[in-house]
Amino acid sequence: MLRRPLVRRAVPLGAAITGMLVMVVGVGAGTSSAAPKTGQFTVVASGFDNPRGLTFGQDGQLYLAEAGKGGPNCVSGGGGGSICPGLTSAISVISPNGSHHRVVSGLASISDVGGFGATGLDGVSFKEDVGLYGIMTGCPQQLDQIPPGTFDNALTEALQDQVGQEIKVTEPGEFKTVAPVGKVDWQWTLDHKSLVPDQFPDCNPYGIVALSNSSQWVVDAAANTIDHIQNGTVDVEKFVPNPPSSDSVPTCIARGPDGALYISQLTGGGNVAGSANVWRFDPRSEALTVWARGLTAVTGCGFGPDGKFYATEFSTKSGFENAGPGDGAVVRVHKNSTTPEVVATGLSFPNGFAASNGAVYVSNWSISIANPPQGGPPPGSVVKIAIHTGEGSD
Repeated sequence: MLRRPLVRRAVPLGAAITGMLVMVVGVGAGTSSAAPKTGQFTVVASGFDNPRGLTFGQDGQLYLAEAGKGGPNCVSGGGGGSICPGLTSAISVISPNGSHHRVVSGLASISDVGGFGATGLDGVSFKEDVGLYGIMTGCPQQLDQIPPGTFDNALTEALQDQVGQEIKVTEPGEFKTVAPVGKVDWQWTLDHKSLVPDQFPDCNPYGIVALSNSSQWVVDAAANTIDHIQNGTVDVEKFVPNPPSSDSVPTCIARGPDGALYISQLTGGGNVAGSANVWRFDPRSEALTVWARGLTAVTGCGFGPDGKFYATEFSTKSGFENAGPGDGAVVRVHKNSTTPEVVATGLSFPNGFAASNGAVYVSNWSISIANPPQGGPPPGSVVKIAIHTGEGSD
């Protein structure tokens, strides 16, 4: 069976995500528009297919990874779900007035029927004088489980070429593959199956940060690894440990003012709210330490306009599978803290993070599509949260 999680073990297709989406569609749009309980957010753009990672580019342009909505033809994926691959994932750019258009399209996307909760391009990262990079989820070893001839050759070849790849935008509408991150991570987990014997081998590259043309970092939410890509070569640098009660997957990565990498995680089923950590990884010493505790189901993170660390919580409830509309939040996190500072709540399945000009931005309704059916959830969107800047990072 080809598993297609939003992020690996925490969200198996046949259970949590499918059940969650049934609930979301069932409640309809009426429940989903509740105002935030703390802070304030404003929708700046709407009409996206499973919006995920965000990054600011040159001249303040806001780029968004859209995981797409799969494709029209499906095959059974086991666990009560279907596998519907297509080339509907993309990178969009959002104008200050909320208009948006795709600068790269035709990227691999895999969903269940209807397109909700698709996976595709999940992370994006821009660095000045370097350009725009993205990370595709999955790996070709998983695609090998689809019977030959199930889909047309052009689609199959595109999926094989793209899944699990780091990509770089070379010019508007064009991209190239940079490194086979998912393929390498699958093999690494196969070689280290003893670390998680009931779940390895697996792969799901999810978050990315670009430092230079020759150096990028990726976290894999299935392999639980921190990967360094150097001139197209993938090296697994560190394994992020699991908690005792259940697994926990790294989903976001950001470079701090001190040059270290900061990683947070989405805790799997069985963990209570507050079980997620923020990890600090020093590339020079290769030391991985817990920097802060007390977070829940993190899907995006980074440093804000005030120099402090922020995290996007997909849900604030115990057990990721209990997430619902309005349960998401954005929090500010301090070093050695055990309780994050709430900045905004009332978000619905938020994801991603970017900051600029006194505000942070996250994708909202990140498991919805651009044109949901009548009575269903709102379309995927991007929201803005004003931040009162203060002193620098701690």
